[in-house]
Amino acid sequence: MDDLERLSVFVDRGDAFLSIEDCLNEEGSGLLFNAIQTTTKAPINAVSTSVFMRRYGFFITAQLHLLCVHNLRWTGPLSDIQLIENEDLLQFSIASVHFKEARIEQRREDLFYILNTYGHPIVEYMSRRGKISKLILWENIWGYVLWIYSQLLKDETVKAQADADLDMLLQDDLWKPAMRRSPFKQYIKNESAIDAMDNYKRTTCCLLKEIPGTSKCPYCPLAR
Repeated sequence: MDDLERLSVFVDRGDAFLSIEDCLNEEGSGLLFNAIQTTTKAPINAVSTSVFMRRYGFFITAQLHLLCVHNLRWTGPLSDIQLIENEDLLQFSIASVHFKEARIEQRREDLFYILNTYGHPIVEYMSRRGKISKLILWENIWGYVLWIYSQLLKDETVKAQADADLDMLLQDDLWKPAMRRSPFKQYIKNESAIDAMDNYKRTTCCLLKEIPGTSKCPYCPLAR
Protein backbone atom coordinates (compact mmCIF):
# COMPACT_ATOMS: atom_id res chain seq x y z
CA MET A 1 0.00 0.00 0.00
CA ASP A 2 1.64 3.22 -1.21
CA ASP A 3 0.33 5.34 1.68
CA LEU A 4 2.01 3.07 4.21
CA GLU A 5 5.26 2.73 2.30
CA ARG A 6 5.53 6.51 2.16
CA LEU A 7 5.71 6.29 5.96
CA SER A 8 8.30 3.47 5.94
CA VAL A 9 5.72 0.77 6.74
CA PHE A 10 5.66 -2.25 4.43
CA VAL A 11 3.37 -5.28 4.32
CA ASP A 12 4.74 -8.83 4.60
CA ARG A 13 8.35 -7.88 4.04
CA GLY A 14 11.08 -10.29 5.14
CA ASP A 15 14.62 -9.64 6.38
CA ALA A 16 13.62 -8.24 9.78
CA PHE A 17 16.12 -8.29 12.63
CA LEU A 18 13.82 -7.55 15.60
CA SER A 19 10.16 -7.13 16.41
CA ILE A 20 8.75 -4.30 18.50
CA GLU A 21 7.91 -6.90 21.13
CA ASP A 22 11.60 -7.90 21.19
CA CYS A 23 12.54 -4.28 21.85
CA LEU A 24 10.61 -4.26 25.13
CA ASN A 25 13.14 -6.32 27.06
CA GLU A 26 16.75 -5.66 28.02
CA GLU A 27 18.33 -8.00 25.49
CA GLY A 28 16.26 -6.86 22.52
CA SER A 29 16.52 -3.17 23.33
CA GLY A 30 20.27 -3.64 23.74
CA LEU A 31 20.45 -5.05 20.20
CA LEU A 32 18.36 -2.14 18.96
CA PHE A 33 20.59 0.44 20.64
CA ASN A 34 23.71 -1.25 19.28
CA ALA A 35 22.30 -1.11 15.74
CA ILE A 36 21.44 2.58 16.12
CA GLN A 37 24.79 3.44 17.68
CA THR A 38 26.62 1.65 14.86
CA THR A 39 24.92 3.72 12.16
CA THR A 40 24.54 7.08 13.94
CA LYS A 41 27.36 7.09 16.54
CA ALA A 42 24.77 8.03 19.17
CA PRO A 43 26.85 8.41 22.36
CA ILE A 44 24.35 7.19 24.97
CA ASN A 45 21.16 5.16 25.20
CA ALA A 46 19.01 8.28 25.69
CA VAL A 47 20.04 9.53 22.24
CA SER A 48 19.58 6.07 20.69
CA THR A 49 16.09 5.92 22.21
CA SER A 50 15.21 9.30 20.74
CA VAL A 51 16.49 8.23 17.31
CA PHE A 52 14.36 5.09 17.47
CA MET A 53 11.22 6.91 18.59
CA ARG A 54 11.57 9.41 15.76
CA ARG A 55 11.42 6.43 13.39
CA TYR A 56 8.62 4.76 15.39
CA GLY A 57 6.63 7.95 14.92
CA PHE A 58 6.22 6.86 11.30
CA PHE A 59 4.46 3.68 12.41
CA ILE A 60 2.01 5.50 14.70
CA THR A 61 1.37 8.10 12.00
CA ALA A 62 0.76 5.35 9.44
CA GLN A 63 -1.89 3.87 11.73
CA LEU A 64 -3.66 7.22 12.09
CA HIS A 65 -3.47 7.88 8.36
CA LEU A 66 -4.85 4.42 7.55
CA LEU A 67 -7.77 5.02 9.88
CA CYS A 68 -8.60 8.48 8.58
CA VAL A 69 -8.17 7.96 4.84
CA HIS A 70 -9.05 4.30 4.33
CA ASN A 71 -11.20 3.59 7.40
CA LEU A 72 -8.98 0.60 8.18
CA ARG A 73 -7.25 -0.57 11.33
CA TRP A 74 -4.21 -2.76 11.71
CA THR A 75 -4.74 -4.83 14.85
CA GLY A 76 -1.76 -7.16 15.01
CA PRO A 77 0.36 -7.88 18.10
CA LEU A 78 3.68 -6.15 18.74
CA SER A 79 5.43 -9.34 17.66
CA ASP A 80 4.06 -8.79 14.14
CA ILE A 81 5.63 -5.34 13.81
CA GLN A 82 9.03 -6.21 12.41
CA LEU A 83 12.04 -3.89 12.20
CA ILE A 84 14.02 -3.76 8.97
CA GLU A 85 17.30 -1.98 8.30
CA ASN A 86 17.43 -0.31 4.90
CA GLU A 87 20.46 1.84 4.06
CA ASP A 88 20.97 2.68 7.74
CA LEU A 89 17.30 3.58 8.23
CA LEU A 90 14.84 1.65 10.38
CA GLN A 91 11.65 0.65 8.58
CA PHE A 92 8.69 -1.51 9.56
CA SER A 93 7.00 -4.60 8.18
CA ILE A 94 3.52 -5.66 9.30
CA ALA A 95 1.57 -8.84 8.64
CA SER A 96 -1.27 -8.48 6.13
CA VAL A 97 -3.62 -10.78 8.06
CA HIS A 98 -4.38 -8.13 10.69
CA PHE A 99 -6.13 -5.43 8.64
CA LYS A 100 -9.75 -4.81 9.67
CA GLU A 101 -12.43 -2.42 8.52
CA ALA A 102 -13.16 0.35 11.01
CA ARG A 103 -16.49 1.98 11.79
CA ILE A 104 -16.86 5.75 12.03
CA GLU A 105 -19.07 5.50 15.11
CA GLN A 106 -16.25 3.70 16.93
CA ARG A 107 -13.54 6.20 16.02
CA ARG A 108 -12.77 7.20 19.61
CA GLU A 109 -12.33 3.54 20.59
CA ASP A 110 -10.07 2.96 17.59
CA LEU A 111 -7.85 5.92 18.46
CA PHE A 112 -7.72 4.78 22.08
CA TYR A 113 -6.70 1.31 20.85
CA ILE A 114 -3.84 2.71 18.79
CA LEU A 115 -2.51 4.75 21.70
CA ASN A 116 -2.92 1.99 24.27
CA THR A 117 -1.62 -0.89 22.14
CA TYR A 118 1.09 0.70 20.02
CA GLY A 119 1.87 3.93 21.84
CA HIS A 120 1.96 3.87 25.63
CA PRO A 121 3.70 0.49 26.17
CA ILE A 122 6.57 1.43 23.84
CA VAL A 123 6.97 4.98 25.15
CA GLU A 124 6.81 3.81 28.79
CA TYR A 125 9.43 1.11 28.33
CA MET A 126 11.77 3.17 26.16
CA SER A 127 11.56 6.10 28.56
CA ARG A 128 12.70 3.92 31.44
CA ARG A 129 15.28 1.96 29.44
CA GLY A 130 16.82 5.00 27.78
CA LYS A 131 16.42 7.30 30.77
CA ILE A 132 14.68 9.95 28.71
CA SER A 133 11.48 11.92 29.26
CA LYS A 134 8.22 10.58 27.87
CA LEU A 135 7.41 14.11 26.71
CA ILE A 136 10.45 14.04 24.42
CA LEU A 137 9.45 10.67 22.99
CA TRP A 138 5.84 11.63 22.41
CA GLU A 139 6.97 14.86 20.74
CA ASN A 140 9.18 12.79 18.44
CA ILE A 141 5.98 11.01 17.38
CA TRP A 142 3.94 14.21 17.34
CA GLY A 143 6.11 15.84 14.68
CA TYR A 144 5.00 13.27 12.11
CA VAL A 145 1.41 13.16 13.37
CA LEU A 146 1.18 16.94 12.98
CA TRP A 147 2.70 16.75 9.51
CA ILE A 148 0.23 14.13 8.25
CA TYR A 149 -2.85 15.86 9.68
CA SER A 150 -1.74 19.22 8.29
CA GLN A 151 -1.73 17.52 4.87
CA LEU A 152 -5.08 15.78 5.37
CA LEU A 153 -6.74 19.02 6.49
CA LYS A 154 -5.96 20.46 3.07
CA ASP A 155 -7.71 17.55 1.32
CA GLU A 156 -11.43 18.28 0.98
CA THR A 157 -12.27 14.56 0.68
CA VAL A 158 -11.03 13.75 4.20
CA LYS A 159 -10.79 17.17 5.87
CA ALA A 160 -13.83 16.74 8.13
CA GLN A 161 -12.73 13.33 9.39
CA ALA A 162 -9.13 14.46 9.87
CA ASP A 163 -10.33 17.44 11.90
CA ALA A 164 -12.53 15.19 14.07
CA ASP A 165 -9.73 12.65 14.61
CA LEU A 166 -7.19 15.29 15.56
CA ASP A 167 -9.65 16.94 17.92
CA MET A 168 -10.05 13.62 19.77
CA LEU A 169 -6.28 13.19 19.99
CA LEU A 170 -6.05 16.60 21.66
CA GLN A 171 -8.57 15.65 24.36
CA ASP A 172 -7.16 14.59 27.72
CA ASP A 173 -9.66 11.77 28.26
CA LEU A 174 -8.33 9.79 25.30
CA TRP A 175 -4.95 9.49 27.04
CA LYS A 176 -6.18 8.36 30.44
CA PRO A 177 -5.34 6.42 32.53
CA ALA A 178 -1.83 6.14 31.04
CA MET A 179 -1.36 9.93 31.07
CA ARG A 180 -3.21 12.71 32.84
CA ARG A 181 -3.46 14.90 29.77
CA SER A 182 -2.85 14.86 26.05
CA PRO A 183 0.79 15.62 25.28
CA PHE A 184 -0.27 16.51 21.74
CA LYS A 185 -2.37 19.34 23.20
CA GLN A 186 0.69 20.56 25.12
CA TYR A 187 2.74 20.72 21.93
CA ILE A 188 0.16 22.38 19.68
CA LYS A 189 -0.98 24.84 22.36
CA ASN A 190 -3.70 27.03 20.86
CA GLU A 191 -2.64 26.88 17.22
CA SER A 192 -4.40 25.09 14.40
CA ALA A 193 -2.58 22.08 12.97
CA ILE A 194 -1.81 23.90 9.72
CA ASP A 195 -0.45 26.98 11.53
CA ALA A 196 1.55 24.79 13.92
CA MET A 197 3.11 22.99 10.96
CA ASP A 198 3.82 26.20 9.06
CA ASN A 199 5.54 27.64 12.16
CA TYR A 200 6.84 24.34 13.51
CA LYS A 201 8.78 24.48 16.74
CA ARG A 202 9.42 21.90 19.41
CA THR A 203 8.70 22.15 23.11
CA THR A 204 11.46 19.68 24.03
CA CYS A 205 14.93 18.96 22.63
CA CYS A 206 15.14 15.57 20.89
CA LEU A 207 18.89 15.23 21.75
CA LEU A 208 19.95 14.57 18.16
CA LYS A 209 22.41 17.44 18.57
CA GLU A 210 24.46 14.98 20.68
CA ILE A 211 25.24 12.85 17.62
CA PRO A 212 28.71 13.67 16.27
CA GLY A 213 28.59 16.08 13.35
CA THR A 214 25.00 17.16 14.11
CA SER A 215 23.96 20.62 15.28
CA LYS A 216 20.75 21.85 16.85
CA CYS A 217 17.62 21.54 14.71
CA PRO A 218 16.24 24.90 13.54
CA TYR A 219 13.05 24.19 15.53
CA CYS A 220 14.87 23.13 18.72
CA PRO A 221 13.84 25.12 21.82
CA LEU A 222 17.56 25.45 22.70
CA ALA A 223 18.22 27.27 19.42
CA ARG A 224 16.00 30.21 20.28
